[in-house]
Amino acid sequence: MNIKKNHIATILLALASSTPVAQASVAPFQPYQAQLFATNTAMANAVNTSLVRYPTYGNQEKYNSGYAFYVDNDLLVPGSDDRDYTGGLALTLSGKRASEYWFSLDAALSATESLLSLDALDGGSGQRQLHSIEFGATAFTPGDVEGSEANQSDRPYASLFYLSNTRHHINHNTKTAVTTTLTVGAIGLSIAGDIYNGIHSTIGSDKGEGWSHQISSGGELTARFGSSRQQVVASNYTPGSSYEIKTLAQGSVGYLTELSFGVTGRWGRINTPWWTFNPANAKYTEKSSAVTPFKRTNDLFVFGGFSSHVRGYNAFLQGQWKNSDVSYDRDELNTIIHEAWAGVTVGINTKTNISYFVRGQTSEIKQGDGNRSPIWGGVVFNYSI
Repeated sequence: MNIKKNHIATILLALASSTPVAQASVAPFQPYQAQLFATNTAMANAVNTSLVRYPTYGNQEKYNSGYAFYVDNDLLVPGSDDRDYTGGLALTLSGKRASEYWFSLDAALSATESLLSLDALDGGSGQRQLHSIEFGATAFTPGDVEGSEANQSDRPYASLFYLSNTRHHINHNTKTAVTTTLTVGAIGLSIAGDIYNGIHSTIGSDKGEGWSHQISSGGELTARFGSSRQQVVASNYTPGSSYEIKTLAQGSVGYLTELSFGVTGRWGRINTPWWTFNPANAKYTEKSSAVTPFKRTNDLFVFGGFSSHVRGYNAFLQGQWKNSDVSYDRDELNTIIHEAWAGVTVGINTKTNISYFVRGQTSEIKQGDGNRSPIWGGVVFNYSI
């Protein structure tokens, strides 16, 4: 087995260097253009600024702005097989509280931003900083889960249990947003197999018999820092039909080390600001998003996008320092990976919306049984307070 100490490349995430980051309190949220949130109450599908303006609380972020629950599973796509990225669960808590919990990583994230000089950028007007904290788990399996022996030609079993903190630096004037995320967790925990088999036993699916061969079996600490910059490049907001298109540049260092570039958009009845919707930031289960208290009743839109990743390291396939029964060398994996997604969001009431999406990517493994392009589905519940 290979020692993986040298796989983690040092990528300085200068993607955000051209975008100001707000550190202190800022003015209350204002729409970045007059027609985005119309004040005409006769416009049924527009947002009344007087009703939905982000709560100021003395020009401070709201302590508890909401939460989101994510469920990803390949079985949520009709006809899909239970393999590759087989599923994940995550819970996100948003608001100032995310930076104040005793277990919060926000102080470490702040130090990382300082190290990258993100905190030294000019603040300026029209800026807001939001916080969120996320708890989640992710699981990967080979194509044949009934075999108990290690399959050297297929994807290895892998798992991650994690805690992450995210900061969202929003500039309404320039229609840009910088998101930074720090994640810590453990891969290879035996409880992953217990949970997987418990769920599959309940729903009548095949149990995974090879979890003892998962990456870093027995457990190993891991971490990731990521930064992304999104920019609104086209938009039009009207009462009946609106659209917006954003570009994304992203980078991360850690158990996923990569650079990414993509485009995402949505179309329909859009009553929430562009910076509240970030499907391009997702890294498997990790969604790195924040829930904000805007009216969601009339939300009804479709969304989609694509991105390309230049990937240097993936611990879920290559392992870390600990030996694994099944793992891949860097030259056995594809460096360029393409990803695409599409879905729909429906507003249930003034505080809740639900999204369903289908996501897929090109194969990460060059040859063998693991040379597949996985597809999975997901459901997201957003509740704002």
